[in-house]
Amino acid sequence: MAKAARGPRGGRTGLGAVGGRARGAGRMLGAPPRLLLPLLPLLLLLPTGCAAEEHLNQDEIDCGHQYLNHKDIVAEDEIPMKWPWQVSIQEGKNHLCGGSVIAPRWILTTANCVNSRNITFNVLMGSSKLSETNDTNALRVPVKKVVIHSNYQSSRYWTWIGHENNIALLKLVHRVNYTKYITPVCLAPSKMEVRSGSLCWVTGWGQTSIGKKKHKEQLSPVLQQAEITIMSNDDCDTAYHDVSKVSSIVRIISDTMLCSYYSRGGDFCFGDYGGPLVCELNGRWFQTGIVSWTLGCSHKETPGVYTRISKYSNWIARELAELSSVDSTLKATSWITPLALMLPICLMMAL
Repeated sequence: MAKAARGPRGGRTGLGAVGGRARGAGRMLGAPPRLLLPLLPLLLLLPTGCAAEEHLNQDEIDCGHQYLNHKDIVAEDEIPMKWPWQVSIQEGKNHLCGGSVIAPRWILTTANCVNSRNITFNVLMGSSKLSETNDTNALRVPVKKVVIHSNYQSSRYWTWIGHENNIALLKLVHRVNYTKYITPVCLAPSKMEVRSGSLCWVTGWGQTSIGKKKHKEQLSPVLQQAEITIMSNDDCDTAYHDVSKVSSIVRIISDTMLCSYYSRGGDFCFGDYGGPLVCELNGRWFQTGIVSWTLGCSHKETPGVYTRISKYSNWIARELAELSSVDSTLKATSWITPLALMLPICLMMAL
């Protein structure tokens, strides 16, 4: 984060309507036949579909809520209870990019952060520090699968301008239990719009200052935050045409992107990519953007550009549903062979 800002005040964003969430429950009818009683222990262990993968207590935790008392005095170096969805995506224990918790087994980030086949990623969550030493609330989980948008483009127009469809999902090797330090952020639905002039927040461990040429500044060891002002895509597009050689008839900032002014004195920097841009609505925090790209850090003439979440909410939902369905099918079929071997024995015991 190029420059930190003070804590959120809320109530100053311009957001559209948002969707709700539904809950459901199932029940078992009737009693098992006597013949199948010996099979009951095996049947109880069988997978029951996607719902069986959910921990029961997880349904009671809503997205986008902080567990920090806003009356408390909070320092510039933020504690994890303030942004409990923020994670560090790492190679080994080296920070690469930011990300956000969106489900018990899923992390949202940008494609440019994880577009490598030679890196084994893991995710550090529940801590405001890049090192979880002596932090009992921290959790480190390896990544099982990386899902990058099929239309991701790392560069466009033969220049440094780039990152179209810059979004990716990380599936963890196992589920995580939510705590006051690890909770999901709400995702902006397709009909949510962030108006120009809205005040939102970006967080990360990126560089806090710009070094001299050929001198690499260190990442911030503690999570930082900055309050930014949303700007219109038209103004953002004009700004980037002013500093690039791209023809004025070509659109640089597409409708899948979101931009912010530097006018409030803070912006993202190297190391913040993939992290969440969140806006508050009625006491709940919605991720409206993902830190995507810019020219340098905190340049007034080059706004920060984010992946606009509302344009990808359907893609996210579809990917999570399809992958969860595949996993459930694999788990179910993995029980067929051992159950088939046990069935004759159980039938003989029942006779």
